[in-house]
Amino acid sequence: MARLTARQFVSRLRAVAVVSRLSATAGYNVASVLLAVGLGVRVGGWPGATGRWVAVGYAAATMVAKFQASVADAIHDRAVDATNPEKDVIASAVGRLGVGRTWWLLGGYLVTALALYAVVAAVAGWWVLLAGVAVIVLGFTYSYPPRFKERGVWNHVVTTGVDAGLLVLPVAVLIAGRLAPAILVAVGVVACYSFGYHVLHQAADVHFDRQAGVETFATGLGVAATVAVGAIATAAAAGFSFALGYPIAAVALGGVTAFYVDVYYSVQGADPASASRELSDRFNIAWIATAANGALAVSIWWHVLGIGLR
Repeated sequence: MARLTARQFVSRLRAVAVVSRLSATAGYNVASVLLAVGLGVRVGGWPGATGRWVAVGYAAATMVAKFQASVADAIHDRAVDATNPEKDVIASAVGRLGVGRTWWLLGGYLVTALALYAVVAAVAGWWVLLAGVAVIVLGFTYSYPPRFKERGVWNHVVTTGVDAGLLVLPVAVLIAGRLAPAILVAVGVVACYSFGYHVLHQAADVHFDRQAGVETFATGLGVAATVAVGAIATAAAAGFSFALGYPIAAVALGGVTAFYVDVYYSVQGADPASASRELSDRFNIAWIATAANGALAVSIWWHVLGIGLR
């Protein structure tokens, strides 16, 4: 077997990062964990060492499980991604790794995530393992049968459910030691704006998905209408944040809503190719999702630390 050169090794590491969507997901997932920890501390106070470690373990397992979902999507949709200028780098990364190695990478992520979930469940309870299995199964079936990606709004029910219900909610509960109304309401805010940025992310692919025969929530509505749905969901999150006494989050989410409205008017009436290109050029899910989660995290921690303005 030929040995890898240093350049080839670095190239494969970069390919692993690309198919795992590391740059697109790391920031907003870390921000999600920070806001979840803040929620837990607000409800239950500062946790002990065990509470901290089980929360960290669950969060790490969920991050790895999400990498598994990204790799599954990269493998399944590599032919479609190759025709999309915004995603052809993903198809190229699968090509550099090889499909076989990419499947091994997926398997490694899956086994690692399951092991971490099992360790946390041994301390925190069986429900952790059930939640972890749900993250893994939903992540895989997003791309593979029943392929939630092409099941209309269920696509975004799954992605939003994982972000809010299977990451933020469990971490907050593990930190707090109990489920409380304050946690559920805040998770509802996360679900609203998460739904918003997920639908916009999909809307950017409308033209290329239609060309490839891929039917999604966004291809059914069209680019402009999908952006409008995202704006409404994010506006609701801004309103709820203000009502909960989180003005920093409310202002940030209001700003995101205004940006979506501006995008809506810029793509309204445009042909699908131009609208998809305009949205792709202006919308970056990594930045928007990180900003939204970060603003809510800052608001929650401002409250926890008693700094006054929240």
